[in-house]
Amino acid sequence: MKVQVISKEIIKPSTPTPPHLRNFKLSLLDQLLPPFYIPIVIFYPANDGHNDQTSNANILKKSLPETLTRFYPIAGRMRDNISIDCNDEGVDYIEAKVNAVMSDFMSVDVVHRLHPSYITVDVVAKEAQLAVQVNLFACGGIAISICLSHKIADGCTVLTFINSWAATARVALNREIVYPTFDSAAIFPALPPEVQVSSLESNNSIRGENVVTKLFLFNASKISAIRARIAASRSSNVLSKYPTRSEAISALVWKSFMETSRVKVTRDQYTYSAASRKPIIIRSRANFVVNLRPWLSPPLPHVSFGNIITDALAESTIMVFKESPLGFGETLDGLISQLRLGVSKINDEYIRQLHEGDVEFIKALEEASHHSNGENTDEKAQICWISSLCSLPLYETDFGWGKPSWFVLNTFSEFKNSVFLVDTKCGAGIEAWVSLEEEDMVIFEKDQDILQYATLHTPDPVVGFTNYPSLRHGNTTEEPALSRL
Repeated sequence: MKVQVISKEIIKPSTPTPPHLRNFKLSLLDQLLPPFYIPIVIFYPANDGHNDQTSNANILKKSLPETLTRFYPIAGRMRDNISIDCNDEGVDYIEAKVNAVMSDFMSVDVVHRLHPSYITVDVVAKEAQLAVQVNLFACGGIAISICLSHKIADGCTVLTFINSWAATARVALNREIVYPTFDSAAIFPALPPEVQVSSLESNNSIRGENVVTKLFLFNASKISAIRARIAASRSSNVLSKYPTRSEAISALVWKSFMETSRVKVTRDQYTYSAASRKPIIIRSRANFVVNLRPWLSPPLPHVSFGNIITDALAESTIMVFKESPLGFGETLDGLISQLRLGVSKINDEYIRQLHEGDVEFIKALEEASHHSNGENTDEKAQICWISSLCSLPLYETDFGWGKPSWFVLNTFSEFKNSVFLVDTKCGAGIEAWVSLEEEDMVIFEKDQDILQYATLHTPDPVVGFTNYPSLRHGNTTEEPALSRL
C-alpha cells in the first residue's frame, strides 16, 4: 500500500491580490487558535461515467487558483500573530499514485498516510497555509487530502472553501459558487502583540502518551433510544426541550469518559488513603465548541471567513467511596443540563467582552478551557474536548464526478479525551471519532453505554454507511449544531 508522490508544485491565485488587501488582519479568535493543520480526507470511488483520473486531477488543479483568488488569505504567509501577508506565495499541491484499492485506506489506522508526508500532528503551518494531496488509486478512485491551518480557519470556513472549490471545478452556475465574507477582525479585534494569550499548542496537559483514535458508529435506532432514555428521565427545567442528536451523543461519550477515569481510580486503589476514608473526587470539564456566527447581532453568514468559534464550558463530578466503588455521578440528563448551562453563558455580555478585548476575561476563559485543577491527592481532574459538525453538508462536496463516499475529519490522534461528531453519509447516524490514551481506550470500549449503543465500524468503500438499513430511517431533525474546528 505504497503512496508514491508523482508531482509537487506551488499553486498561486489566478489573479494577484490587490494592494489594499495585502495586509489581512487576524481576529482575536484567530489568535487563540493553534497554527496546526486541520487534516481532512474526502474519498470518491470510481465512477463509470467520470472515471478518467488524469482528467479529474487536472480539473482539481486548474480550478484551485480561481478559488484561491476568492480566499486570498490562504495563499499568503503568516508573519506574526496579528496578520497575514497576502503575497500570493501560494499553497502546496501534490499528486500521488497509490498502488492499492481505495478500501485499503478507508481505515482509521491508515487514512493519515494519504496526507502529504510532512504533515503530522505537530507540524505548524509556518509556510503554506494549505497543503493538498490528490491520491489516485489503482482501482480508479480518488481521495483528496486537504490540510488547512487552524490559525485562519474553523470547520465552517474549511467547508466553505471546499464547496467553493468544488463548484468552480464542476463549472457551476455563478450563483452556486461560494464567496466568503471577511467580517471577524472588525467584530473581534486582535490583541496587541505585547499581550500574551495561550493556545492549544502551548498546553501540554491535553497531549497524552500513546493516544489512539477509534471510530464508533451510532445508528439511527440507537440514537433514538438514547434520546428517549434522556427524555424519560428529565428532571430539570433546562431539559424542557427534547435533546438533539448531537447533545445526546455528546453527553453519553462524556459520561463514558468519566466512567473510564472512575475505573482507573478504582483499579489503582486510589479510592481511599490509608489515613482517611474521604472519597476521591473526579472533576470533569467538558469544552465543546460553539459556532458564534448565528449568535451575533446581526448574525454572520455561514460563509464568514476565519475562526468564529468559542468554547462553552460544562463541569461535572464523580465521587468514589471505598464502600461504593461504583461511584456517584451525573445522569445523562444531568450532563445535558450542564452542557446547556455552558451554552447559556455565551450571551450578549460574553460577546461584548470578546469584542472589547477584555484581557482579564479572555485569560480567565483560556485558563478555564486549557488547565485542570485536582492537584489534591483526594481529587482527580479531567478535561474533555467535544466537537460536532453534525448537520453540516459534508457529503454535498461534488467536484463534478459525484458526491463522496466518506468525509474524514479526525485523521490524527491529537488530543486525549476528545471526540469529533459527524453525520454518516445518509444523515441519520453519527460517527464519533474518539481519541484517548491507549490504556483508557481499553476501558472505554468496555463501558456499558458504549457497548449498548455504539459499534466499531469501517465504511463500505463504495457507499459509506448507507448500506446499513438502520441508518436510512429515524428522526434526523437537528437544532443548530455545535460547530468545530
